[in-house]
Amino acid sequence: MSEVKYITFDEVLMVYEKTIEKSGGGFSGIRDQGGIESVIDFIQNDMYYPDFVSKLSYLVFRFCSGHFFNDGNKRIALTLGVYFLHKNEHYWAAVQFMKRLEAIVYHIAASHIEDELLCRIMQNIVECTDFDEELKIEIANAMDKGPVGIDEEINLEIVEKND
Repeated sequence: MSEVKYITFDEVLMVYEKTIEKSGGGFSGIRDQGGIESVIDFIQNDMYYPDFVSKLSYLVFRFCSGHFFNDGNKRIALTLGVYFLHKNEHYWAAVQFMKRLEAIVYHIAASHIEDELLCRIMQNIVECTDFDEELKIEIANAMDKGPVGIDEEINLEIVEKND
């Protein structure tokens, strides 16, 4: 494996500010600076995350579920994933990343997709390969565990209107 180029705290903030600005805004601000710094440091530990895929998976998982910012945690997980891929010269994977993870990120935040499954998803993304049938079924089953975030409120409104 070539040497991994890690993301700095300043880069995280730069990506966050641009993400909030370009995606229509939100309630910007840091909620947990220590959590952000912890992820940035921990990702560099090769004993826990020995390869690029496990590092990418950890980065996305933690930023998606860690609530380090006042708003935009799922968006920042996606954009940091793209940024990390691009920084490490996985250009085609970076191009595909957003499209392939957009629906999945909601289920990471809702705890429907665990880190092991996410790591398998990331392996396919980094390798620029399609998900095999078994992985597709596992993703579908994970997504079927329940509603996510705001969708839950929308689903309740639809059910109430139809009753």
